[in-house]
Amino acid sequence: MFRVLQVDLSYFFRTKWLIATLVTLNLSDMLVVGLIYTRMMSFDYFVFFAPGVVVSAMFAAALDVGRRVYLGLTEGVTQYYLSLPIGLGALTWAHLLSAGLGGTIYGGIILLFAVVAVPQLASPAVLLFVPLMFVLSMGLSGITAVLNLFSKGGDRYWVFAEGIQTALLGLSTVFYPITAMEAVLPGPIVSIVIANPLSQAVNVLRTSVVSGSSLSPMVIFQVILTSVLLMAVGAVGYRYVFASVREAGRV
Repeated sequence: MFRVLQVDLSYFFRTKWLIATLVTLNLSDMLVVGLIYTRMMSFDYFVFFAPGVVVSAMFAAALDVGRRVYLGLTEGVTQYYLSLPIGLGALTWAHLLSAGLGGTIYGGIILLFAVVAVPQLASPAVLLFVPLMFVLSMGLSGITAVLNLFSKGGDRYWVFAEGIQTALLGLSTVFYPITAMEAVLPGPIVSIVIANPLSQAVNVLRTSVVSGSSLSPMVIFQVILTSVLLMAVGAVGYRYVFASVREAGRV
């Protein structure tokens, strides 16, 4: 299980130039968009937006594991794993743990830059966000397990993944304050925005800017509960997909 996790995680960090490019893109979003929009609004959008970039980067890294699992299913890597002395549960948790570590490491890199750019983030409360990133990344990777469950072969996975990523980021408070969304969206949609795990995560970071040293236990509990539920869905989804592949030999 550890070897599968190690190989799975190494794919994301194998190409240093790719990581450098992704970090540069995230930082350009933070600096260019944040600084320009700040001059157009009545509040400091840069301070508001920096935590959103951290969460969106963590989300992208967690979803990357689902992409690798899909490629493994279609290219025979998963079939090879299933020929080894490893159980379905161990293979499932290897991928989920890989997503948790990948999201935490990459999100942590962006968080370091965000702390430099927004000194208000440099507080003890931010340290608590690091283990939350690990749990949340594992939960968010559960979404890709569901995508792998329904996409089967062909290009449907990429369409589903792009749609889910766009929907979760758009219907969250990563880019927009909840007050602005309440002004233009109906009540049920606003409830979805509030329950969105990305909204919950970014609210934790923004709360740390305000509180400085403490976070509400209720906020932390909400993030952990949502992450565990998504993680459970992901574990069931991956296990079902791997069991089906072990029986049929293909997706």
